[in-house]
Amino acid sequence: MLKNLISWVGTATSIVGSFAIAFGLVQLGYSLFIVGSASWLYVGFANRDRALITLNGVFFIANLIGLYRAFA
Repeated sequence: MLKNLISWVGTATSIVGSFAIAFGLVQLGYSLFIVGSASWLYVGFANRDRALITLNGVFFIANLIGLYRAFA
């Protein structure tokens, strides 16, 4: 139940984050992407899904870099 909720939080924040970036709201977009990738990381660990962990671990790092650069 909790894992399903977290997966939907990850999906929703990633979708809204992509539109925020598209509309130039970069800081908001990367913040939402961080929530999305962290959510999917949780799901990946809960399911022991190495592909999902790898993908969202890389996304998480890329999003942190993007957020840092958006504030710099």
